[in-house]
Amino acid sequence: MRQHGNYWVWHDYIRRKHNFNGNKSITLTTHATYMDLGLLPTLLDRWQAPISLSIYACGSDFDKTIQSLSYLIYCLKQGDLMRRFLSVHLVIDSENIPENLKRFGISFITPPYTCARSAPFEKMRQDLTFWNKKKLTYPVNLLRNVARYNAETYYIMALDLQLVPPPNFVKKFLKFVQTYYILKSYISSPYTSVYCLPTFAHKPHAPLAQTKNQLIQVLKEYSITNPIYNHYELQNEWLSTQNSKDDLRIFSSSSKMNMCVGYISINELEPLYDERCDVESIYDRGANLKAKVLVGLNYTFLILDGAFIIRHSLDSWKSIDLVRMQHKTILKFWLTWYKFYNNFLSLEPEAKRDNLNV
Repeated sequence: MRQHGNYWVWHDYIRRKHNFNGNKSITLTTHATYMDLGLLPTLLDRWQAPISLSIYACGSDFDKTIQSLSYLIYCLKQGDLMRRFLSVHLVIDSENIPENLKRFGISFITPPYTCARSAPFEKMRQDLTFWNKKKLTYPVNLLRNVARYNAETYYIMALDLQLVPPPNFVKKFLKFVQTYYILKSYISSPYTSVYCLPTFAHKPHAPLAQTKNQLIQVLKEYSITNPIYNHYELQNEWLSTQNSKDDLRIFSSSSKMNMCVGYISINELEPLYDERCDVESIYDRGANLKAKVLVGLNYTFLILDGAFIIRHSLDSWKSIDLVRMQHKTILKFWLTWYKFYNNFLSLEPEAKRDNLNV
């Protein structure tokens, strides 16, 4: 457990059994409160690769977080997937240390759960959670960064927990990227490129599509037409592109972050999130500081065909009233990041810096 500004971070409260590093897999990094943990089984079923999850667990929410994790591990069929793939990190406000943590210290472990009882996240409302009632800030970018700190693979995919990738994506992507690197085609700057998956809205009663053809059918049958990022024409062009085998390939390349809510990146090279920014949205371009930073650093955004993301539900941590950052604040943060990374790159030896652009 380590202190991080006004928070304590318990790294690897739960440590996955299987070790994954290098380019053997992709780590999905995400964040949540215990109220979001009901989304984990679906994510585990579809991802089946390492997941690094940061959970905000202050005051009495800490106990409910531990109970919810115990329920998922001991009572659901996905418990084995959790043991194999899931690492959990707890983030706690320093002024709201849980009583159990004070009493047990770091020897506190996840106890078995009586499965006849409902899980805490099934019988609670977000407005009744400890952090919500106390009007605490949800430190979204700290949580995102903590999840990334604990990723051990070369590639990561940073998503909010409400976003669901397609099944079998990890194996397909690793095969795809190896082929493209061997052929050295279309990816002129691999170290400053990210691989974007188009994101589509969802309705609660609609099934979760597993292939592109299924996605097209679901969108049509359930009249789901609201595009993420408002790129209606680009979204329709992507949907109309034929890909009967669902092979991964590059649909388009851009210097703008179009249709790029979720993406694969190189963990060690991509800038972290600005932790001063507590309400950064990955859906709203006007409030997406990270997107502005990547564009300012001349990143290339490669939109993939043959894979997609579904926004399974809305972000529960946004259910309380949050103050939107002013445009001037976003611009000020962006300028700080832009100057820092450009100065940082200028310190690299020229030969090494040139290698980053081949």
